Amino acid sequence: MVNNVHEGGCLCGAMRYRATAGPSGTATHCFCRMCRKANGGTFVTWVEHATESLVFTKGEPARFRSSDLAERSFCRTCGCQLTFQAVGDPGGVPAVTWIALGSLDQPGDIVPTHHIFTDDQPSWLHLQDELPRWPSQLPWLRTQDELARPTVPEDDRHKDQSTALQADAPFEGGCLCGDVRYCATAGEAPATGHCHCGMCRKATGATLFSWIEIASENFAIIKGRPRHFRSSHLAERTFCGRCGGHIAFQFASNPEEDPESFWVTLGSTDRPGAFDPTHQIYMDDRIHWLHLSGDLQSWPGQLSWLRSDENLSSSNPT
Repeated sequence: MVNNVHEGGCLCGAMRYRATAGPSGTATHCFCRMCRKANGGTFVTWVEHATESLVFTKGEPARFRSSDLAERSFCRTCGCQLTFQAVGDPGGVPAVTWIALGSLDQPGDIVPTHHIFTDDQPSWLHLQDELPRWPSQLPWLRTQDELARPTVPEDDRHKDQSTALQADAPFEGGCLCGDVRYCATAGEAPATGHCHCGMCRKATGATLFSWIEIASENFAIIKGRPRHFRSSHLAERTFCGRCGGHIAFQFASNPEEDPESFWVTLGSTDRPGAFDPTHQIYMDDRIHWLHLSGDLQSWPGQLSWLRSDENLSSSNPT
């Protein structure tokens, strides 16, 4: 018997919720720029739930009006994206709240049904499945002429430029609301890879998370002051306090220690298509239906030459 009542929450535990799955069973992978910038992830899977059934059993999330049609909620302590809901939308479905799959306790119980906004998908990202793919929103929810207008308008720096960066060329990125911006230099061959660990899912709500290694001297916050969350005894994450978008991760076992590198979230970059991931880690924690095509080197846990943390893996990976 399928359990239609789902529970979940954020990484730090400040937010917990319970909700009943929506009648259509829709669970759609979204590749749009707004979702990437809202949490820093590679893509987000939104799972339909009945709004009237959603109960926050612990905590009250922060909320960000990301467009004229939608509001997102996230944990103000660790930045995990939790929900997406149509508001102020005469053609919307107010009875439905979309929950970020990465925040669910049992993400593997969900059966994905669609891909949307594939026109925004980086050219290197290929999911091995036979699900229907739509270049924009699901047409029965909203037509192309009815798409949301972002609270922070797009400009040229937010275009998904797929051309590779030249060696030592700087690039910029930031969160969805624009409060936090950074500048970085990647070098000739930056280590770029996907992480399947349950900790990254619960920290952000994303289905898949990807990182770019940047030497500490080549990374600088140029606007705003991101919040910091110590996600383990080895690591600290930074995110925007206004919209929840994750910016970077650093190993910092000692608060006074200067990190050698920052691991910048690929979803927060202005040009995610310019980077080509070469590996994937924490495969033992991968959601069972998530298969990536391509010549990727795979590791069951952390990269062998980096520090590891047994707390990075989820106790319920599937």
